[in-house]
Amino acid sequence: MTELRVHKLSKRFGYQWIIRDFDGIFSSNRIYGIAGNNGSGKSTLIKMFSGFLSPTSGDIRYIVDGKSLQISQIFHFISLAGPYTDLINEFTLQEMFTFHQKFKKLKDPITYKEFEDVIQLTGQKGKLLQHFSSGMKQKIQLALALLSDTPILLLDEPTSFLDRTAKIWFAELIGKYASDRLVFIASNDAFDIGLCSELIDLSSL
Repeated sequence: MTELRVHKLSKRFGYQWIIRDFDGIFSSNRIYGIAGNNGSGKSTLIKMFSGFLSPTSGDIRYIVDGKSLQISQIFHFISLAGPYTDLINEFTLQEMFTFHQKFKKLKDPITYKEFEDVIQLTGQKGKLLQHFSSGMKQKIQLALALLSDTPILLLDEPTSFLDRTAKIWFAELIGKYASDRLVFIASNDAFDIGLCSELIDLSSL
């Protein structure tokens, strides 16, 4: 059981408040959609949940299997994929797969060949990541996040570069690997929001 408890979470850039007094208790086995107008704070909220960005005020508590975690520990328990995260372009696909597992073990150990099958990019192991399209890179990032053995999954605009076929692939992967996790999807895309069990609309706060 994983919980994220948020109390009066706020973030200000300069004199502008992006998030103000955000509260909530969020539990595993749920997919929470975060929607809202541009500038409403979707990415800001995801970044604060991940520890990537510090709040101006308020606090976040992470509870995994009944134990409260320190913010310095949380990166072990979170997988994050978003427009501001990136792959190492100088790596080949196979090198990226191997390197990722030095930091995050996979839920179900798989071979590199099986990973190629998951992302539907067979025969690409020696290709440098800088030569992949934006959509291919996004599939790789999403697959690494979903396959990782982490109880919290944070996805920011997960299908922004995906075509219709790849979006269906993503939905199938979510169905397979997100059932026992605490998942947040920040997006205004109707397809993404349709995968969520609860919606947080920041425009209405």
